[in-house]
Amino acid sequence: MLHAFSGDDHEIGVQQGRAVRGLIFDTREQIRNFEAVRLMKPRLLPASLFLMMAKRRATKLLKNDIFEYYPKQAQRLEGIAEGAGIDLSTILFMQSMELLIGKPSFRLQACTSLGFSPQKTAMKETMVAKNFDYVNDLAPYHLTRETRPKEGYKTLGCTMAPLPGMLDGMNEHGLTVTYNLAYTVEKPKYFTPLSMALQEMLETCRSVDEAVEFLAQAKRGGHDALLMLADAEGHIRTVEITSNHSSIREMMGGQIINTNHYLTQEMQQLEIPYDAVYVGRVPKELIDVRVHESSEQRLKRVQELLRNRTGIDENTIIAILRDHGKDNEPSINTICRHGKYASTLRSVIFYPSKRAIKVLYGNPCQNQYNELTFS
Repeated sequence: MLHAFSGDDHEIGVQQGRAVRGLIFDTREQIRNFEAVRLMKPRLLPASLFLMMAKRRATKLLKNDIFEYYPKQAQRLEGIAEGAGIDLSTILFMQSMELLIGKPSFRLQACTSLGFSPQKTAMKETMVAKNFDYVNDLAPYHLTRETRPKEGYKTLGCTMAPLPGMLDGMNEHGLTVTYNLAYTVEKPKYFTPLSMALQEMLETCRSVDEAVEFLAQAKRGGHDALLMLADAEGHIRTVEITSNHSSIREMMGGQIINTNHYLTQEMQQLEIPYDAVYVGRVPKELIDVRVHESSEQRLKRVQELLRNRTGIDENTIIAILRDHGKDNEPSINTICRHGKYASTLRSVIFYPSKRAIKVLYGNPCQNQYNELTFS
């Protein structure tokens, strides 16, 4: 279901809070049971006390940076809290999950993004696609949203119910972004979720060039990431980014692929080592899973499936997004990801020149895409 919100920033937030109040309340009630939260909580500390402390810390870390550097998003955040009838500290804690789930102990996330230039596709148009892989606990809380702000460009895309920010989306000019997590040893200077910066970027930029410039100057926190940017003119680039550094990667052979590790030499120097393993209180079956294992395997598989391919069309892309490897055995390392703790929760295909998106929720091997356009 597509939710459309319009007005000033506070009004957009209030409308969102009211529209998905049930999901936000359910998030508040269930958050203590999320795997990531259980892993963070000291064993002997009562859950209620831990959550109270976590909300205080989230408010301390996030509030000042959000309100100083992203006042439009801050107004939406306050509006969401007001519309949902929930306190701001709880909403801020929900924003902090974007930062916390990226910690080394919780590397259960993995996404695959594909970008193709008009010269590479059968219809001679830019195409971008992504499988959004995340912790299974968050599967019920998707939000497909259109915003029509009084000041700024209209946006259309996918996020989570309590978030004012954008995870994967486009604007009315066709500027498109996908957001894949990466993992480095850097500590952020700022604690604004990257999704908020991406929402602001889509509301103020028309092209890939403008978006790259925006991101270079943005006060950004949250996850380290690989951001695929595309526009209606056929330009596609990846910005490999941390809170403090960024590097640009161009297309090769009319295509670009992002998984969850950097491919530019500059950014590779900042990454957690390839042979690092999950640490902390994690499920036993993940103890020996290496940080880059799934990312490397998915990148290699996409490269195999695209080798010597021309005339890429929607069916080709969907087949890749549904792929379970050479042996057709779904796992946490396949493009269409299946796991006990994390899976492919959403799949999306963008058409920047047509200003259209096709979205499905769940595993792409089991569901069908629905097309969305700006109203």
